[in-house]
Amino acid sequence: MRRLIIPLLVVALLITGYFAYNQYQLNQDLTRRAESQYQRSFHELVWNVDTINSQLAKTLVTSSPEQIMQSLTDLLRETFAASSNLGGIPIAMVELEKTEKLLNDIADYSYYILKRNNLDGKELSEEEWEKLQELYKRCRVVRDELDQIEAKVLDRDLSFVEVETVALRKGKKLKDNTIIEGFTTIENKVKAFPDLQFDEGIQKIEPEPQPLSGEEITEEQAVELARKFMNEHDGPVARAEVAFDTEGRIPVYGVAIYKEREDTPSYLEVTKRGGHILQMYIQRKIQEANLDYNEAEKEARKFLNTHGFQNLVLVETDSDTNVANFTFVPTQEGVLLYPDMLKVNVALDNGQVISFDQTSFLSYHRNRDIPQPELSEEQISAKINPNLRVEHIRLALIPSEYEKRELLTYEVKGKINDETFLLFIDVNTGEENRIVRLTKPKEFKITVR
Repeated sequence: MRRLIIPLLVVALLITGYFAYNQYQLNQDLTRRAESQYQRSFHELVWNVDTINSQLAKTLVTSSPEQIMQSLTDLLRETFAASSNLGGIPIAMVELEKTEKLLNDIADYSYYILKRNNLDGKELSEEEWEKLQELYKRCRVVRDELDQIEAKVLDRDLSFVEVETVALRKGKKLKDNTIIEGFTTIENKVKAFPDLQFDEGIQKIEPEPQPLSGEEITEEQAVELARKFMNEHDGPVARAEVAFDTEGRIPVYGVAIYKEREDTPSYLEVTKRGGHILQMYIQRKIQEANLDYNEAEKEARKFLNTHGFQNLVLVETDSDTNVANFTFVPTQEGVLLYPDMLKVNVALDNGQVISFDQTSFLSYHRNRDIPQPELSEEQISAKINPNLRVEHIRLALIPSEYEKRELLTYEVKGKINDETFLLFIDVNTGEENRIVRLTKPKEFKITVR
């Protein structure tokens, strides 16, 4: 008997070691990929802000309307890229409200001058020059601090994954606080400047989220809600714990979910009011694709139906390394409600839903009083460029970028040559409110938050 037990124990140890090694290799692979992405976002952010600073300086120096237009166009592109890259850095524990607002102010004011002045070939007014000068001063402060952070990141080989890990796990401390301290310094320095005052219609407006339904919940209740959700979706759950909590526009508890023999958790954000599952994201290595987009869409719809979201229209399809990203919107009286979107990501190796986000839906979904359009589809068709081959025209509600209201539009999808465009045309005036160029595999992209 003893002779039999020892070989069995050896085999068991070998099997355990094999699975442990595979899990270790998987975790290392995920860590390397995440670190690479975070480093790229950070260094591109530094480049973006340096370019913004340079373009602001050029705009202040030149008196040529053509050069002003070029610089402002470049400013728009770089500020959008900077905002995107800033969002790709795992520094959620640092409040960057004023820094983000500065980037938005530069973009909004650049767009305003382009639209109001420079398209008519005008030079900058004294007031516009002074505003740009003030934005330049503030941007230079951000650039200088970012340069210092970048130098230390490169010199000390600092890890953004470590920053993310500390943010998600209570009781753990960073060996080097350079990154966190650096971004905190940036925010404090920008915050020290007095608020810039802009005329109405210049700054983009982000709609205020509506109050959530339900009572305040405890951490323990959040853990149980997250555990129940994941047991039904990707169980069984071995362990669940609150990893973080935030007090942003929608306060949430961040719950880490662990499966048996897995060190990499999945995360759910549970709203502190009402206990709604705001977001879910599962971290795992995605294998080679076995599903096409139609099959993946069926899995996304099945997931949404299970959780009470029905009669949704797919408005965007995107892809990212064997993952299909879908955006759905509800309708009311046949009108697409773009502010109320839901996002679902499906792994193309096995059809698993690995990410779900209903932030916009919870923030803005409600019954609306939708007016009748003053212009018909036929009248809109007559106004469209005859070279555009129209694929469809349908009613769509979109958020106004500069006013606290929503706009009822006709969404016109059409092609010129091999290019596909979406036009959002005001149902009452026939004015083209927004034009979006579509590039494969995306059907379109529209920002509501």
